[in-house]
Amino acid sequence: MARVAVIFFLSCLSFGTSQDTTSVMNFEKFFRMEEELLTLSDLIVKQELRSHDEDVHQFANITSVLEDVKAIHKDIGRNVAGYISHPINQFHLTRRLYHQWREVLQRILNSDTCVKALKVKLQNIEDNVPDKNVFSTIASTISALQLYKGLTVEQIMRGDITEVEPLQKLTLADAFAIAQTAYEKDDMFYAIEWLKYIIEEVKTHRISDIDDKVSSSAIFHMLSNAYFRAGLVKEAQTVLADLLRLDPKNVAAKRNLEYLENSKASGKLSDLKPKSPSKKSRRLYEELCGSPEKRIISKSSKLKCLYFPLRNGIPYMKSDIKAEVVNGRPLIIEMYDMFDNGTAMAISYMGYKKLMESSTVRRYSEVKHNAAVYDTTNWKWIPNLQAKLSEPKLSHFTRLFFSLRTFNIGTEGQLRNPEIGGQSAVVGNFYAFFTDPTVGGELVFPMSRIKIPVTKGNVVFAEIKAQVGICPVYYGSQWYGSQTLYEKILPNQCPQKQRVPRFY
Repeated sequence: MARVAVIFFLSCLSFGTSQDTTSVMNFEKFFRMEEELLTLSDLIVKQELRSHDEDVHQFANITSVLEDVKAIHKDIGRNVAGYISHPINQFHLTRRLYHQWREVLQRILNSDTCVKALKVKLQNIEDNVPDKNVFSTIASTISALQLYKGLTVEQIMRGDITEVEPLQKLTLADAFAIAQTAYEKDDMFYAIEWLKYIIEEVKTHRISDIDDKVSSSAIFHMLSNAYFRAGLVKEAQTVLADLLRLDPKNVAAKRNLEYLENSKASGKLSDLKPKSPSKKSRRLYEELCGSPEKRIISKSSKLKCLYFPLRNGIPYMKSDIKAEVVNGRPLIIEMYDMFDNGTAMAISYMGYKKLMESSTVRRYSEVKHNAAVYDTTNWKWIPNLQAKLSEPKLSHFTRLFFSLRTFNIGTEGQLRNPEIGGQSAVVGNFYAFFTDPTVGGELVFPMSRIKIPVTKGNVVFAEIKAQVGICPVYYGSQWYGSQTLYEKILPNQCPQKQRVPRFY
């Protein structure tokens, strides 16, 4: 089990479906999938080569793929958790499954192999091998390191994301795949940044093609097209002129250069930025997550020390719950040292065990990212935590807790849509940090311009109207759970318009 950068989050509201998030659990599933693919494919190839005097199924040309993957798995050894924690390793694992293993599967499954039983097993796995959408997602998260962590392309290529180095650094073929993904998604900023890096390497080392599949000429043309689509005509002309100096007979470059001479620029190089999201909340989310690693609170907040529970607005000093008001409307409160390491480890393990069961329902199916967790242990980790959370007086009515849910978030992060109006019985949600931070994973409230860094043992309460997000996690993944605070309203009472006490 990969247990790195685990936060645990308490709130019953879903942060998205399993298709929206790339978590370590999915990469654990991918690694298991590759191990089985390697074992089955190797057995089939060896059996066929023994059964026939000649390579009748033409399996010899996939042997090199199998040998390369064997070498990678040998280097990984038993440190699977460490391997799948690094985003560059995650990228390589996904790319192998999407590109190389799809070709291997197609070759074997389309052949009339004699090893029918093993072929059927491969067919069972084929449906769940990562597709283009999955690969595009992880490729986009690698380029987004420039936005969220302020890294250059050179730093990402070296794997300088954490102090831990990736098993293998990115190659120019990897860089081109990242650039192509950005180009296809019409995000010319990232496409241009990565293509510029590739072209500098091509010119410096006189590289004629990338991975024997993409010519250097094609890369120049793609960069020129990217500049043109961004309205930067002069820059597009400069790229084609560079190409003609390297390849004076390039007919396509001459033709495109003539076309650009009659085109007008519609943009400025200084205005070239990552594609801006259409929704304001998403723009604010990206701005907060890309800000320096520090606590950000709104200017209107009245940060002050509190001790719970409060009686008629007067601090009841016997309470051991210390808190601070981070924001007034909607109410956001951070509470300190709410649980110990044992609670964090126990509940996160229960969440992991529950969620990984989802991948066994259908062979290597998509791992879910949220599930209700029920504590049947003698230690009563969850009931004890819920009892602690029930101490603060956050409602005029009797408070209720139902099932606690867990989440696993990785490089894609998460942004939940706010509850419009909310349910009449819902007061708000508790969010708790269960482990120390690695890279990312901060709790953000975009519309309130608030960012709260990960602090182990702390819990954040937010009213139901507050929009909540989790910043991308760029090393390992983080666990979150959710616990909604409900209020029990008697039949002869009307719900108050403002249910949260305002003496905070």
